[in-house]
Amino acid sequence: MDFSIISDTAGARVGELASELRKALESNINSKYGHVDVSIGIGFRCLPESYGRRSFIRYTKKDNYLTIDLAVKVEEYEKMYKVEQRYHLGNLFLEFLNTALKKHNFEGLDKEMFINDIKMWAREIPLKMDNGSTKLNNWFREEIDWSVDLDK
Repeated sequence: MDFSIISDTAGARVGELASELRKALESNINSKYGHVDVSIGIGFRCLPESYGRRSFIRYTKKDNYLTIDLAVKVEEYEKMYKVEQRYHLGNLFLEFLNTALKKHNFEGLDKEMFINDIKMWAREIPLKMDNGSTKLNNWFREEIDWSVDLDK
C-alpha cells in the first residue's frame, strides 16, 4: 500500500491537522499494509465556499488508486476552535474512508483492522497543553473534548 495525505487550505487550522495525521499514519500504514496492492490518497481541503469544491471518492482501476478528497468551507472552519476542527475533520475522514472501503475490496486488506489501526495511531498523537502536560486520545472521539486547550 502507498498511503498519503495532502492538504490544500485557504485558512483555518486544517493544514496543521492534516499534518498531524500525516505524521502519525503514513509510515505506520505503509509499513504494516505494504503487502496490499493499492494506493490511497487522502486530500484535506479547506477552501472558500465560492470555489464550489465538494468532497468525493474516486477509484481509478487502471492506476489502482483510491482518492478520498475531503472539502470543507473555510468560512465555517475559521469560526471554530482547533479542537472543534479536529473533531469534525476526524468524523468526516472516517465517514468517507468507511464508505470507500465498503465500495471497494482490496486483496489482503482487513478493513476492520485497518480502520482500528488508523484510530489507534491517531489517538497516540500527543498534544502539548499550555500547563506543560501532554494529552492523548484527541482524534476520532465520540464528542468534542472541551477539557483540552481549545487551540491545541
